[in-house]
Amino acid sequence: MSSHYEEEAEVEQLRRWWRDNWKALAAGLALGLAAIFGWQRWQEHQTRTAVTASAMYEDLKKASAGKPDEAKALAQKLTESFGDTPYAAQAQLLMAQQAAGRNDWADAQQRLQWVADRSADDGLKKIARLRLARVLWQQDKPADALKQLDIADDDAFAPLYLELRGDITLAQGDRGAARTAYEKALKANPPAAARDGLQHKLDDLADAKS
Repeated sequence: MSSHYEEEAEVEQLRRWWRDNWKALAAGLALGLAAIFGWQRWQEHQTRTAVTASAMYEDLKKASAGKPDEAKALAQKLTESFGDTPYAAQAQLLMAQQAAGRNDWADAQQRLQWVADRSADDGLKKIARLRLARVLWQQDKPADALKQLDIADDDAFAPLYLELRGDITLAQGDRGAARTAYEKALKANPPAAARDGLQHKLDDLADAKS
């Protein structure tokens, strides 16, 4: 059993330890609490941002049906204020589609390039590059278009990329390169709806050497 003296000594030692270390303990506690509450605030901020950006994108889709000026303004605001969300990239893709519909290829190219360069979503970036290649081809820039179509053969987007590569090289008169691209596209497991079209393109190039 501890004597009264020993208990007092332990208490005094505890007091001394606390006096020497309270600043470090307080700082550690403050950092821990700040991390916890900071993470919560960040999560809440992210949720609010996503909700606001989503609502704005829905407004943009409605405006794009018949209010081009309003749609353009909403797309610009989404890009400037919520550029790190997927909704900004989707807004640019939508506006690029609208621009292509009125043959404004320069505007479409600029918006698709923004998505390809800035989007944090890898899938949206690949969609943007695919569409950008089509826009560049439409502007009679096949070499620039082909530069957008470099992709691993086992990528999920490979069938689409390879088919477009085949289309462009065929238009350039390189039937062998086109056949090679179509063959790779077929081997890359394209959607069922695309297989017949690819096979038909291959059949038309039966005389071409890969």
